[in-house]
Amino acid sequence: MLAVAMLAVMLCTLLSLLEGSMLATEHRKIPRWAPAALYIWHFLIMPLTAVGLLIGLVVGRMAEYVRSRRASSPVDAAARAPSTAPLPAGPSLSRRGFLTAAAFAVPPLATAGLTGIALGQLGHFRVRLMDLKLAGWPRELDGFTLSVIADVHLGVFSTPRMPHDIVEASNALHPDLVLLPGDLINISQADLPAGLDMVRKLDSRYGVYMVQGNHDLIQGPGGFNGGCKKAGVPLLVDQVVTLRPKGAPFQLLGTRWAPSPHQMIRSVDATCDQRDPSLFGIMMAHHPHNWDQAAQRGVPLVLSGHTHGGQIMLTDHIGGGPLRFRYWSGLYRKPKSTLIVSNGVGDWFPLRINAPAEILHITLHPEETS
Repeated sequence: MLAVAMLAVMLCTLLSLLEGSMLATEHRKIPRWAPAALYIWHFLIMPLTAVGLLIGLVVGRMAEYVRSRRASSPVDAAARAPSTAPLPAGPSLSRRGFLTAAAFAVPPLATAGLTGIALGQLGHFRVRLMDLKLAGWPRELDGFTLSVIADVHLGVFSTPRMPHDIVEASNALHPDLVLLPGDLINISQADLPAGLDMVRKLDSRYGVYMVQGNHDLIQGPGGFNGGCKKAGVPLLVDQVVTLRPKGAPFQLLGTRWAPSPHQMIRSVDATCDQRDPSLFGIMMAHHPHNWDQAAQRGVPLVLSGHTHGGQIMLTDHIGGGPLRFRYWSGLYRKPKSTLIVSNGVGDWFPLRINAPAEILHITLHPEETS
């Protein structure tokens, strides 16, 4: 009964965290290590423990079956006749007892250790530089730069200095254009004013633009969309804007958050229907799977986030990324279309393994033609 009660308390706390009432930066009621430990326990350690116990149960049953078969053999039964030798004196810890104690100790120790690692990671990110040659990019804009700031997730797992550090890092790059492809906030819209204040401090020569992410809309699209409009922050929701730096026009396309493949196709199509196909197009789409339809519609460059680089990656190709996504980090190419997926600069889950947080700084060049 005690175990059931403890599990119920943990689940209720987790549900409160996911609902967002305990996660607003300005109204946080619990220290950051507590939700970090709860997330790591529920989403990582507990599933791995359950899998380990299941494997152990299967292996144990197979071992019992083998022993029972051997016991039924007359030769084996005679070989295992009771020994008359005296047993050694004194207490001893059996192998089974040791393994049982270890099995109980490892999960909480792993949770505590990974929580410490996670807390040390929060607020830290890299600036990843990319040079990209693209067919059709205007020659007048050779060297045009983009600062891509995806998945800020302002909330419980962002440090107080993180918005300042993001602004400082991006502004130091002196980008021509700043793009935020979704998830400015983690859950609570109480964090939206601070997030928009950060966005307004980002400098660029030709503007700052955003699209929706799934976390932005957890507490409803009205508050998020309205907050961006009130703050004067350009939010593209199935919309297209034409920019004319140095007199060389190109178009910026922004899709709404679409949770299903069918809705993604509809959103991409609705946005592309407004596009001037004679102009180079850059699309922001929070989910990278939007790229499939965007490539079919002839969009030459798509920028996404959402995946956090896979979050937990054992190698470049084994981990959370390929388990959940077709495209999860970095550069992908199709005929006449390119996708770049950012690892994101913030976190909804506190721990990253081989998927470092990042701001992307992309320098665009026209592809040489023979």
